[in-house]
Amino acid sequence: MKNLIIIIFLFTISSIFSQSEIKTDTLFKPNYPEGVYVSKKDFINKKPSIFEEVKMMNFKRQGIDSIIHNPYFYYTKNNRKVRKIFAISYKGHLYFQIKAILKNRNKTDRAQSTNFHNTFVRVIMGGENYLYTEAELVNQWAMGAAVNFGIAGSVIANDLIKGKGIVWDFKNEEFNIFKSCKDYNNFIKDKAFDDVQECEKHQPNMMKVRKTIEKIK
Repeated sequence: MKNLIIIIFLFTISSIFSQSEIKTDTLFKPNYPEGVYVSKKDFINKKPSIFEEVKMMNFKRQGIDSIIHNPYFYYTKNNRKVRKIFAISYKGHLYFQIKAILKNRNKTDRAQSTNFHNTFVRVIMGGENYLYTEAELVNQWAMGAAVNFGIAGSVIANDLIKGKGIVWDFKNEEFNIFKSCKDYNNFIKDKAFDDVQECEKHQPNMMKVRKTIEKIK
């Protein structure tokens, strides 16, 4: 009887911890099969091209246990950096490679650039129309050598803005980068006119951007 009580107690404790772990992982997880999506076509069809195990690392090439917004990925088998792909589904989280975003962006967003093409950014929210993320991008003509793009080691927080807003547009099969407040307004005016911003600064109010994307996603 005593052993039975101990077993029940341990099972109860285990259940509590399992439920706690599930509840603490409140980050958005789109429904994409685990794996590496080499091409845009693979991603659109939800068919991973590579099923090799990958690991997440920060800008200092340190392994990471938690989910961060702006990491590198390496293939676990040979420790090679993941390059020239479209996206990765990792532990239920979806990451776009910056290089893929710039390659597949709307033609009006050509001036945007970065020094870290092989890094990834996590999809923050999404729905049937759009997937939304944020990345540290600058106008390539205004980019100086001292610009620091990294968010290395940063753990995701819902109120932490991570750069310019970017949507993957399912209908047009392209990324749209909100490179300025006016650019964001041009994108949003025919979708949620009441959410057009006054543009008091060059960049839009990013918390308002997130709220609007949540409505139209």
